[in-house]
Amino acid sequence: MDNNSFTSNMMLTMEGFSLTPASTYPAFIIALLVFILIVTANCVVLWVLLFDKKLHEPMYLLFWNMPINDLIGNCSLMPILISNLLSSTKEISYTGCIMQAFCIHTYGGVSSTILAAMAYDRYIAICNPLRYHIIMTKQTIRKINILVWVFPISLVIVLFALALRFPTCRYIIYQVYCDNVGLLKLTCSDTTVNNFYGLAISAVLNAIVLSSVGYSYARILITCLSKRYADAKKKAIQTCATHLLVFAIYKICALFIIISHRIPQISENLRSIMAIAFLVISPLANPIIYGIKSKEIQNRITKIFKIRIVPN
Repeated sequence: MDNNSFTSNMMLTMEGFSLTPASTYPAFIIALLVFILIVTANCVVLWVLLFDKKLHEPMYLLFWNMPINDLIGNCSLMPILISNLLSSTKEISYTGCIMQAFCIHTYGGVSSTILAAMAYDRYIAICNPLRYHIIMTKQTIRKINILVWVFPISLVIVLFALALRFPTCRYIIYQVYCDNVGLLKLTCSDTTVNNFYGLAISAVLNAIVLSSVGYSYARILITCLSKRYADAKKKAIQTCATHLLVFAIYKICALFIIISHRIPQISENLRSIMAIAFLVISPLANPIIYGIKSKEIQNRITKIFKIRIVPN
């Protein structure tokens, strides 16, 4: 059996959580309920966006990327995490580890580009309302949707091409899920190039996203403050507040991950909680926030489940 065959079939041990026997089953139940809630909420929102023709507008044609990406990120983590909570071995195959890591990094990159695209859409809608439908045509939306996925996935493919060129010499993942850092820790080779590339693409992606979002919302704020009509100003600010809230939640969760890798004094359990938060909080918050703030989505969901909303 050659080395590549051995590597692809070998099993890795995941040592992220150190739970007591008494806390294992409560953790399993909580994780399962959270997973069901996230999948249900995002599937409902996605179903509404895809099948309600009234929502086939530029803003929602961009937003549909979010529940799909949230499902990719969450489904790459939760089934394995839930299974390992009740497992004595807590194993994952090397191939499964690579697939999980690829999906999680894709989730992180695509989340950023989606938020940047939605910020640009709101910028055009509020700052150039008369030209909105001329600029945001179906062809433009199609190109943006492709770019939202292709750009970060291309960066992730190169990241993993660099990581997988090394042979493995260790078999323990000291995290609750696999990622690029975990895979690099399995090798005994020099990973300087990998570390440099990882930091470089993180810096470039964040610079593009933060500059895009910052510029868009700065212009939006200036435009809103200059509006004479209070209703128009209020509606614009509420719409932007929703997007900024989602953006802030994602960036704070991402910051937790960066901090956890840079401070060795952080306990393994706290580091694991931070890692899980990155893949749980945003996918759980996004459908709730947009379901509450977007009356179009809220009304459609209300009709589906035949819920009567009694006005205050």
